[in-house]
Amino acid sequence: MDNHQQLWHQCLKLIAETVPPHTFDVWFKDITLESYDPDQHKVLISVPHRYVYEYLEEIHAPLLKQVIVDTFGPGTLLNYRIATTAPVEPVAVLQQPPAVGQIPQFTIPNARERMEKGLQHFLGDRAQWLPCYDQVAEWLTDNKGRGLLCIGTSGLGKTLVCEKLLPVILGSNIKTVTADSLYDHIDELLKERCVIVDDLGKEPMKRYGQPDTSFFKLCDAAERQGILLIVTTNLSTNRVNNPLYTSSIEERYGRDVISRLRATVKVVEFKGKDMR
Repeated sequence: MDNHQQLWHQCLKLIAETVPPHTFDVWFKDITLESYDPDQHKVLISVPHRYVYEYLEEIHAPLLKQVIVDTFGPGTLLNYRIATTAPVEPVAVLQQPPAVGQIPQFTIPNARERMEKGLQHFLGDRAQWLPCYDQVAEWLTDNKGRGLLCIGTSGLGKTLVCEKLLPVILGSNIKTVTADSLYDHIDELLKERCVIVDDLGKEPMKRYGQPDTSFFKLCDAAERQGILLIVTTNLSTNRVNNPLYTSSIEERYGRDVISRLRATVKVVEFKGKDMR
């Protein structure tokens, strides 16, 4: 192994010590050092798929560039090559900043194609397109200034779509939390512009003997401050006797919460056979 490859392995080691193991395995493990030009101080790395490149550049670029500078030396520049294609330069995703109190509005071209590539990246041969994904792609094509509420039973890809695919496709700084951690992070979440909440309804209803109002505060902020809210849940949106749902959002969080959600999000129901 030459010295440059040793330096790259040192970069990977530093990244592995910084990010969760699952994040490292999915996004960093398969990156390789293609070349290093010491005269021009340029590192060229190879990534297996454009989807990986987009994710790294939009989510983990500061970390990746910092460890390269720390390892290869100050002023080192980073370029990417996607598999066997020509090198690509980093690109910025530019979005018009929304007005204060207005939920960010966006239009994503080729939304379905982007989602399909993401599914293939994560699931490989097991990837399949469900009819409900069409509605998510439609929302991505033009969200009309609304967030997204994905309801439905387990095993249909709600978490995969919302927690992994959407942050890459949107190209925004999005804070992702599980509902169980809302209570601990609610103050910082209320300052964000985009928030993803996974598994709503799985968190305790009380904290230290008092009702947990974290999700109510977040829904209120979505309406008043314009937070783009993306939520996954096994709860239903209506108080109906449906055997697929054990409870509804209104029954658990109250009428005010479901009212605010209806004003700020598009509802997509995930239906089908458990794919796990």
